[in-house]
Amino acid sequence: MKDFIKGIVELLFENIPFSKASEEAKSKITAALKKEYLKETEHSSSIEAIAAIINRYPHIQEAAHLIDYDQKEIDALLNNDIILNKTSFKKIWKKTKRFIFIECLLLTIIISILLQWMCDFRAVPILFAVPFITMLSSFLFFIHKKHRQYTKMHDLKKINLDASGRDFVKTQYDGYCKKEMNMVFVCIAFLFYILFTTLLSVFSSLYSFYDILQQISYTISFINICLYLLFKNISCRKNIRCFFSEEKEIIYLSHLKKLSIFSLSYWLITSTALFLGRYLTKTIINYFILAALIYFLIILIYNLTTRKKLVFKNIVFNLRRTIMISLTISAIVLYQLMSMDLWLTQPYINTVASIPHEESKIDYNDENGVYTITTKKEDFKILQLTDIHLGGSFLSITKDIKALEAIYTLLKETKPDLVIITGDLVFPMGVMSFSLNNRAPVMQFASFMRNTGIPWAFTYGNHDTEAMGLITDHEFDELLKSLSYRTSENLLYPYIQPDIYGRSNQMIEIRKMDGTLIQALFLIDSNDYMDSSKINDYDYIHDDQVNWYERQVLNLSVNEGYTIPSMLFFHIPLQEYREANDLLEQRSSEVQYFYGKIGETMINKICSSEYPSKLFDTAVRLNSTKAMFCGHDHYNNQSVEYNGIRLTYGYSIDYLAMPGIQNDIEQRGTTLITLHEEGDFTIEPYRLMDIT
Repeated sequence: MKDFIKGIVELLFENIPFSKASEEAKSKITAALKKEYLKETEHSSSIEAIAAIINRYPHIQEAAHLIDYDQKEIDALLNNDIILNKTSFKKIWKKTKRFIFIECLLLTIIISILLQWMCDFRAVPILFAVPFITMLSSFLFFIHKKHRQYTKMHDLKKINLDASGRDFVKTQYDGYCKKEMNMVFVCIAFLFYILFTTLLSVFSSLYSFYDILQQISYTISFINICLYLLFKNISCRKNIRCFFSEEKEIIYLSHLKKLSIFSLSYWLITSTALFLGRYLTKTIINYFILAALIYFLIILIYNLTTRKKLVFKNIVFNLRRTIMISLTISAIVLYQLMSMDLWLTQPYINTVASIPHEESKIDYNDENGVYTITTKKEDFKILQLTDIHLGGSFLSITKDIKALEAIYTLLKETKPDLVIITGDLVFPMGVMSFSLNNRAPVMQFASFMRNTGIPWAFTYGNHDTEAMGLITDHEFDELLKSLSYRTSENLLYPYIQPDIYGRSNQMIEIRKMDGTLIQALFLIDSNDYMDSSKINDYDYIHDDQVNWYERQVLNLSVNEGYTIPSMLFFHIPLQEYREANDLLEQRSSEVQYFYGKIGETMINKICSSEYPSKLFDTAVRLNSTKAMFCGHDHYNNQSVEYNGIRLTYGYSIDYLAMPGIQNDIEQRGTTLITLHEEGDFTIEPYRLMDIT
């Protein structure tokens, strides 16, 4: 019956111009003819009823009287004076859309600035935000005024369209209904994603309120895109709906309401269940992503099936557009996932017990940034860890926990008094680690070390602050300061640093109870990369860093009355490591071998900088430093003596960075340095395979 009545009405309006008035009349006539049909079927068959209606209402005039239209209203429907075709209407609609797009863009930018200021008010001063928002608001008011003036000149409600214009309007309405619905779905999903990750951060980490807001601020770019598309689609649909009856709008809004309720219910139940079960699995984010995939599959099925009931025409599947949109969304989601603070190792970290050791007195000098460790032990033990490479993503979680478990095993075995990490604590390398986050893994490692109770110090590697990393060099430095001794009594990171190249250039003094200096430990930033287009063009220890080291040695020697013993810790090996190995391979007597091997094969055997540093020659001349320790080359763990200085590669921890390294075991371990009261020392390798 419905199709028959619809067909009759379409015939009646075949030569009637398409407009708001004609669509309202069509809706009323359709409803009236349905009632007439039901009356007729009470005493005749369906075919007879249809035939009677056709005979009774052969023209629009008769049908119009059925809904109590007077002659004036009928003449208005039949008015053919000004009828626009598709081309003419598209010009008006194109300019209308231009106003809408600009208004929505300006509104989105204003909201974005407000959100950014609310989340990170330190980075966006109110003195900047207020005048900028005022200027944008004024521009928005001006554009909106122009839009209203244009609408008065070209009132869409009063426009009559021919058949081509009608088809175009219907296609536009279908498209914007679909886009609006889908953006509502996406926005609801993204809202719950923010709430879910925020709750995880609140309950699973040591974030402050400001840290939480800052974390949300990293998603603002995606929020902006969602808001703009949502505003744009809603505005376009509301403008184009003026051609259609109220009944069409009621049906659409009812449908949208039901789907929104379903979407909200789905994510409320899913997020609650996942949050309550967050401690039952190490890969909670994997389940959230699975829930998201199921959700978007439901949306896809809906678009291809149920939504057909709301459209004027069948959906045309645009393969190119679908691929482009899918790739764009995938890229945005991928970036968000790789930038996300995931505290997936925290359940394991919470189980880490304190390692019994004899605590030393630690003092910090606010004037020169020097930590002094005073020990009453005859033998003070330093453990060098290097190239830990924590990923901090849901794909690296298994390897991250393996790395922490390995470190804990080594700590229990050696029971050091101090741990020194010679770089590459984290690995924010995008698709290689599926993470760009170099913040959360550092905070988690600090939490891990705090639980062990063992003090630790850190110097930078080339990967810790990669250009693609979430936080910059400066932010990384500030993060370590916030985690340092005053708050943790655990991390010996300098609040005051010398005004020289690099970061975290620092000195740590090891003294006896009577104040005698046992050893000076220098942690020097070997920096990361040169500003060149070459891949793996490593930086070096610069002259001003070497000059600072020399001044410290000379000043200490003057103050102590003798040439003080010292050690150097850095990440990238000096060129002298390569020289020493070449001489060793030539069986030269200039080099004394102790242990380990050179096993690196991926790039070079020894990946030192191609730019020479004067650090080694300066150390030889000063006759203070008798040992240097580095990392960087994951399969190198050789220890030799060259020109009176012990050159030692630390054993790496890495399970993540090097392809297939998780399956190799001989290179994984640590280096134990024991300082004796007399100022001499011993260096011992500890391989994880020998302990476990």
